[in-house]
Amino acid sequence: MDGAKEFLDKLRAETQVMILSDTFTQFAAPLMAKLGWPTLLCNELTTSPTGEIIGYKIRVPHSKLTSVRALQSAGYETIASGDSFNDLEMIRASKAGFLFRAPEKIRKDNPDLPAFDTYDDLFEAIRAAL
Repeated sequence: MDGAKEFLDKLRAETQVMILSDTFTQFAAPLMAKLGWPTLLCNELTTSPTGEIIGYKIRVPHSKLTSVRALQSAGYETIASGDSFNDLEMIRASKAGFLFRAPEKIRKDNPDLPAFDTYDDLFEAIRAAL
């Protein structure tokens, strides 16, 4: 993920940034540390006192779309980007939305969504949408 921290730092200088993910806090923590602890909303694992994974807590169904709608209901405009099928609802519900490093199948099935492969290009698209 070369360039990810620099991209986030540059973007945070322009606007608020939040990462919505379907992963689990425990898996994401090492990456978030490398990225300077951006705001992350994701799911949670439950563990035993010995550290074994014994369950999980999914926040809400369609968590990315639900989060975007909640932010919008509080008066925020959202701009979203993602790379997979589970990002499409969030991208389409936002003021502006972009595919970033998405597989060819996602790009082909969603030709109306601008697709980018570099952080610089994504940054400029977000900046233009602000």
